[in-house]
Amino acid sequence: MSDAALVAGVDAAKGGWVMAVTATTPGSPVAFSVWPSFADVWGQARSQRLLAVGVDMPIGLPGKDLRRSDVEARELLGPRRSSLFWTPPLCVLNAADHAEANHQARAHTGRGLSIQAFHLLPKVREVRAVLTPEDLSPQARPQAAEVHPETSFAVLAGGPMSVSKRQPAGQAERMAALSPEFDNLSPSPPSISGANLDDLLDAAAAGWTARRMAAGTAMILGQGELDETGYPMAIWA
Repeated sequence: MSDAALVAGVDAAKGGWVMAVTATTPGSPVAFSVWPSFADVWGQARSQRLLAVGVDMPIGLPGKDLRRSDVEARELLGPRRSSLFWTPPLCVLNAADHAEANHQARAHTGRGLSIQAFHLLPKVREVRAVLTPEDLSPQARPQAAEVHPETSFAVLAGGPMSVSKRQPAGQAERMAALSPEFDNLSPSPPSISGANLDDLLDAAAAGWTARRMAAGTAMILGQGELDETGYPMAIWA
């Protein structure tokens, strides 16, 4: 893939961040790697001169109201809508614990904060410490964008997945959707230290969206919304 135009999908994993690099041509193989920090991932993206990077993590954070992109994504996901947690509001970004975050969220938005959303915050901070709003501009190279793999799978397959990605049947369903797009994913991706199978599948789905970003064909949910610090609040698929 060294001479091809490249993109990547990135997903948080137990070992840090799993990165799925692939060429822009559909059917090209995907190469997985795990990096301890998002700064390492972004360094790789720059050194490999990637065109686009889809990141499975909230980047733009809402104020009082819900993000339009989250509402639209949950509508698209239908029965799989619970796979997308409401994005934590900006006011809780630096909360020390869930109790504080939940209190701040209720005070500023009138809604509490789920424990699942709270556990995203360290990774959210990590991404926002590396990426600037300009890195999410269509003119940036690499261009970063927020993705949500279940949303990407729904667009890729023409409808939401029917089984959880934690179950073998759900993993097989996602593999079947991805295999025509990456010629080295069948019957399964290679195992890699620091990442589970569902992490690899999510990173590959984010990489599929990154291809669509580079081609100018990606779906953009919540397009045009910016948070108070200038970060886009869109989800790309």
